[in-house]
Amino acid sequence: AEYGGVGSKRSVSDKKITKDIIKEKRAFQEEVRLLLLGPGESGKSTIFKQMRLIQDNGGYSETERKSYKFIVFANCITQMKVLVTATIRLQIPFDENNKDIAKIIDQLPQGGDAWTPEIGNMIKQMWSDSGIQQAYTKKDKEFQLNDSAAYFFQEIDRFVRSDYIPNENDVLRARVRTTGIEEAQFEVERFKFRMMDVGGQRCERRKWIHCFEGSVITAIIFCVGLSEYDQYLREENSQNRMRESLLLFNELCNSDWFRSTPFILFLNKVDLFKEKIQRVDLNVCFDSYTGGLNFDLACTFIKARFTEMNQSSRPIYTHFTCAISKENILFVFRVVRETIIQKLLDKAQSM
Repeated sequence: AEYGGVGSKRSVSDKKITKDIIKEKRAFQEEVRLLLLGPGESGKSTIFKQMRLIQDNGGYSETERKSYKFIVFANCITQMKVLVTATIRLQIPFDENNKDIAKIIDQLPQGGDAWTPEIGNMIKQMWSDSGIQQAYTKKDKEFQLNDSAAYFFQEIDRFVRSDYIPNENDVLRARVRTTGIEEAQFEVERFKFRMMDVGGQRCERRKWIHCFEGSVITAIIFCVGLSEYDQYLREENSQNRMRESLLLFNELCNSDWFRSTPFILFLNKVDLFKEKIQRVDLNVCFDSYTGGLNFDLACTFIKARFTEMNQSSRPIYTHFTCAISKENILFVFRVVRETIIQKLLDKAQSM
C-alpha cells in the first residue's frame, strides 16, 4: 500500500507533466497572426517590408528589387513637383538659372512615366536650388512631403545610371500608399507567424473589419508616427495626425473585438522625432505638455497619452522604433516574439 501511494503520486505528477507538454505543444501549433494597424504613413508598410528582410533566408530578389524602379522614379518626380509647387505658392524665388527647369518639372505628369536620366539630373539640380531648400524647411507645417523625399533626391546619381537596380534601402523607403490588405507568412529565427498590413487612410479603414471575421488575432501591432505631432492628415487637413492616432488607438484598444487581444505599441519614426523635437515643441499638439525641447520627456509624455487610453486590465507593450533600421526592428521583434510566446503559453495553461 505504501508503494502504491508513492506510485499514485508519481502517476499524478507524470500526468500533469504530460498534460503540460501537450498544452505547450498546442500553444506552438497555434498559428500566430499579427495585425499591423495605425493611421496612414505611420510606418506599417515599412515594418512589413522589414519582415521580408529579417526573416530566415530573407531579402528581396533582384527581380523583386527591379520592380521598385518605377516607384523610386515616381517618388522622385512627385516629391520634387510638390516642392516646386510649394516654393511657388510660398512666393520664394528660384535661383535664376533654375527658373526654366522649375517650369518643366511643374508641368510633368504625376508618377514615374516621365522619368529619363535628363529629368533625374534636373531634379538633382533643383534639389540644390536655394529657393527649394528654403521651402523644404517649411514642410510639415506649410505642405505635405514624404519622409523619404530628401533620401531620394540625394541618391539621384545612382538612379540615372542605365544599370540601376534598387537596393534594400531604396525598397524600404519607396512610398506607395497601401490599399486593401497585404498578408504574408514569415519565419524569423524559426518563429513562424502570419502578418497582415492594412491601409491606414480613413477610406481604407472600413476594410479592416474583414481581417477579424472568422479569424483569431494573436496580437495587434499599432504603429504611431512620433514625428507627426505637428502634421495634419492628407485626407483632412484640419486634423492633427498625432490626435488622429490617439483617437484610433482608443477606438481599437477598447473595442469589443480586441478587449482581450494583446496590444503592442510601436512608437515609430523615433529618428525623425529626435531631430524635430529639438526645434518644434510638443505643446503644438498637447497644451498640457511642459517638458520643452527635451527628447526623453517628450517620449515619456507621448507614451503615457497612449497607454492611458487602455480601459482593460491587459498591459500595453510599448517599443520605440525606427522602421527603416534593420537592426532596430530585429531587436524589437525579438522582444515582441518573447511576449507572444509567453502569451501563447499562458493561454494554453489556462485551457
